[in-house]
Amino acid sequence: MEIYELTTEHKMSITIANARTNISLNSNIVFVENDKLYVEPFVYEGAVLNFDSANVSISMIAYEEEKSPYLWQVVHIGKEIRDNVPYHVVTSNLSGVKINRRENFRLYLGIEGRATIMGGRPFDVLVKDISSSGYAVLVDMNTPISVHKNDVMQLEFSDKSFEEDFILNGRVVRMDKTDRYLLYGCRLVAENPVIDRYIANKQLENRVNSARKNKS
Repeated sequence: MEIYELTTEHKMSITIANARTNISLNSNIVFVENDKLYVEPFVYEGAVLNFDSANVSISMIAYEEEKSPYLWQVVHIGKEIRDNVPYHVVTSNLSGVKINRRENFRLYLGIEGRATIMGGRPFDVLVKDISSSGYAVLVDMNTPISVHKNDVMQLEFSDKSFEEDFILNGRVVRMDKTDRYLLYGCRLVAENPVIDRYIANKQLENRVNSARKNKS
């Protein structure tokens, strides 16, 4: 896919990476002109960003609801004012590459969280993985809880690298155990488009980190 094929119906986000950290930011496409994508300015910690530094790389993900996202591994971002309205302008010499379909892709997380069976007390979990249709958590075998199939489990966790907080409700559809943990697989009670964006951004982050390791 080429940038000029994007429309205002597409969701988009960028990941800014340097040698120390990654930052992911979202914006809205306002209009497309030739090979330029005009978007609402990217803001971080209350300030509109400049993209003048040569020490960062910028990637972009764009997708429509219920369709596979496309990744531009390198984009360039400048500023432009049209009719007294400021925009960030995104361009790229590369084509967008389709990445894993989110509904079939399970993203490993390994993030600590809290869960509650409706009406019960919260307990600690490890979020094993997440997909657009559900999630799996691990619970220490010694945790005093009672969970049954078809119970609704509310999961809360945060991903600091993306400044995202999640509260998800899923119905328990799978139960298993290992030597130390109980595993619960849950199907989301309702679709959550934020999860689609999050998975796409995490895939991009993993690609960036992998490329950085290969260079070192």
